[in-house]
Amino acid sequence: MRTSIRTVGKVCLFVFVLSAPVLAENQLASGAPPAVTGPAYDVSVGYANLIMALPGAGHVNLNGVDGNGSVILSSHWGAMVDSSYLRTSQILFTPHSGYVLSFHAGPVFYPAERGNTRVFLRALAGAGMVDGATPASQTEYVHGWLVRPSYVAGGGVEHFLSGRFGIRVSADYLRTSFFDSAVAARPQNNLRLIVGFVFHLQEHEHRANTRSRQ
Repeated sequence: MRTSIRTVGKVCLFVFVLSAPVLAENQLASGAPPAVTGPAYDVSVGYANLIMALPGAGHVNLNGVDGNGSVILSSHWGAMVDSSYLRTSQILFTPHSGYVLSFHAGPVFYPAERGNTRVFLRALAGAGMVDGATPASQTEYVHGWLVRPSYVAGGGVEHFLSGRFGIRVSADYLRTSFFDSAVAARPQNNLRLIVGFVFHLQEHEHRANTRSRQ
């Protein structure tokens, strides 16, 4: 429980640090926001890092790739499909490698936007597959793979660079499951950090107009 609280706290602090300047600027903006017509679409791919908690054994650092696609329905709401693959060559004191493969989908909320920068929050649900090992003693370990329901909660900041390209930085609390040393399935409280490049297939009219005025 304490590990879960610390992990959620780290995610909240990271998102707050990223979003605070944008939220402050957003409070200074005046006038009604321009109308939004039609949905917008984007895709993103980038580097991902996962601090994975092994039940009763400690934490493991995994690296890999994350990809997602979004549809923005209005100036504040959208939906996202997200998938990541993260791997490590060795798990703690075992000779075994491991990986986490996840698929999630759900709503995205955009609370603030200023110029070429906007803040987003997301809550996604799906499934996670964990392949790994948990040390049972100094000479023995439990090895296997497990597929269980999984969810993601977090957010970050996106900045438009030029044309249709942008960069997105996010931090998420990722909930998965794996075996403990007694071969019982236990929840995992993981911290996932992502830096990705974004390509906007189609933009909202109000965003295109805002960028053209800058």
